[in-house]
Formats: sequence, C-alpha cells, structure tokens
Amino acid sequence: MTVTVDDVVEIFPRPLTEFEMTLAENLIVQSLELIGMEFARRGRNLDHELTAMSWLSVAVKQAVREMVSKAVIVGENVGRASASSTTGPQSDTITWSQGIGIQWGGVGIIPEVLKLLGLVVAAVPLGRGGPVVPFGAHVPVCGAEFSERGRF
Repeated sequence: MTVTVDDVVEIFPRPLTEFEMTLAENLIVQSLELIGMEFARRGRNLDHELTAMSWLSVAVKQAVREMVSKAVIVGENVGRASASSTTGPQSDTITWSQGIGIQWGGVGIIPEVLKLLGLVVAAVPLGRGGPVVPFGAHVPVCGAEFSERGRF
C-alpha cells in the first residue's frame, strides 16, 4: 500500500514547511513499516489482508495520518499538559501528562491505532481450570480457582 504526503497533509491545519514535508515523507515510510511489523508480530500479512479486506486500506491510511500528524504538527509537545515561562529571573515550567507514550525518534503505535487496525486481542483464559471445591460444598467442580491443588 502506498500513502503519499498529500494523503496526510490534506488534514493539517496549516501548510507545512519544506523541512516538515521531507520529515512527513520519511515518517510515512516509518509508519507503514511499523504497521507491517505489528501485523507480522501477530502472524498476519498486511499486504494479503489489504487485498482481502476493503476497510483495512482506509484504516491504514487513517493510522498513518494519526501517527505522522502527531510527530510533525504536535512534535515535541506530545504529552505536554501545560507550560509556563517567566521573563524575570528566568523561570520555565513544563508539566507532562501521565500515561502518554512519547516517541522522541518519530512515530509510534499507540493502543488506539492498534484497535483501529483490528490488531487488539482481548486476553482470555485458554483453559477451563481444574476441579474446585467451593466453600461449603463437598463435591469438586471445574473452575480456575485453586486448580493447582489437584483433586480433593
């Protein structure tokens, strides 16, 4: 799949400088590589799924827009909650938000982007557990609680 700079910058609130255009081109390549890597980590093939599922090309384009815009437009301000500066005897203060993943080297994939791409898998138990004797009962039942103790 190809995503061009024009696909990404059409949603930006201002025109980009020449440096930002070059940066955006490089970040698009990096974003597509990261998306492909995330598919591969889950044993899936992005190129194959792009041909099989029509919605995925729109999702990939939206994910690239999200990743590149955060790196180009927001830039060093990603995760910044507030900033203040005093001119007097020089005082600068920056407050960072908690829980924000900051990718200083360019783009990164956050859980919301993974969800958009259909790559989030809920953690569910793989087994049914062993026999369990609930409090007050005399007969074991199947369940995960106390399964390491074996049969009673």
